[in-house]
Amino acid sequence: MRTDIRPSKPGVRNRGPAKWILYLCGGAFALVVLLPVAYMFLVALQPIEVAGSTLAPDRLSPRSFIDVWSAIDLASYLANSLVIATITALASSLVGFGAAYVLARFKFRFRNFLRLSLLACYTTPGIVLLIPLYVIYVQIQNAVSVQIIGSHALLILTYMSFSLPYTIWMLSGYLTTLPADVEEAAAIDGATRFQTLVRIILPLTLPALVVTAIFSFVLAWNDVLFASVLTKNDTRTVGIGMQLFVSTAADGGLPQWNNLMAAGIITAVPAVVLFIIIQRYLISGLTAGSVKG
Repeated sequence: MRTDIRPSKPGVRNRGPAKWILYLCGGAFALVVLLPVAYMFLVALQPIEVAGSTLAPDRLSPRSFIDVWSAIDLASYLANSLVIATITALASSLVGFGAAYVLARFKFRFRNFLRLSLLACYTTPGIVLLIPLYVIYVQIQNAVSVQIIGSHALLILTYMSFSLPYTIWMLSGYLTTLPADVEEAAAIDGATRFQTLVRIILPLTLPALVVTAIFSFVLAWNDVLFASVLTKNDTRTVGIGMQLFVSTAADGGLPQWNNLMAAGIITAVPAVVLFIIIQRYLISGLTAGSVKG
């Protein structure tokens, strides 16, 4: 009779308690994150007369998820936010990809200084630039005699001025990890630099592009500061719409908390769906550039 005794791997005996500790920490973190969301759902389902004043209402109703569309011009706000955030994400990623490729593959004077200046631009608070940007926009508007303040294009360009520094910084770091041999092999096969960039480098950079696109999308979607100054009635984003709804007195000067919470849940759905769709790219993109190969 033969008995095989396999040596145990180091640390196997200690995995049990460590695993449960990780589970407990993960559960506690999930509870902290999901508790406010659960409260939002609870208040959204409460009748308007008791919404936000109790945790045990007599009845629950999804009526607020229907009424909110008439209480707030939510459809228009969502459409504006989707257009602005989507174009900002796509334009920032594509423009940033081109600039990052130049920083990663070409050597020129002040290249490192340029990269550091991008980081400085990214860390500059937006509140510091709000008034200077607005003054510049007014001067341009008066010079060209064209109404640009309140347009989608101006808001998109403003958001790109904040998302591009991060995008270029992130993508240039990732592109430096890609071996130059790939481009040299394509050149030997007769491909131009543009063909190599589009057919080879761009697909390889897709995970990092997804991360930068998400960053740009969330930046534009959540902004209230610049949208409060650079939008008008027909271009207001969802953040401004929520702000106006809170400030509007109703029912004795109190906001309609159930409609407000329902609107908050609805406005979070596009970002959540986006994360679910591209999560496989997000996981690989978050580690992009961390290991040089």
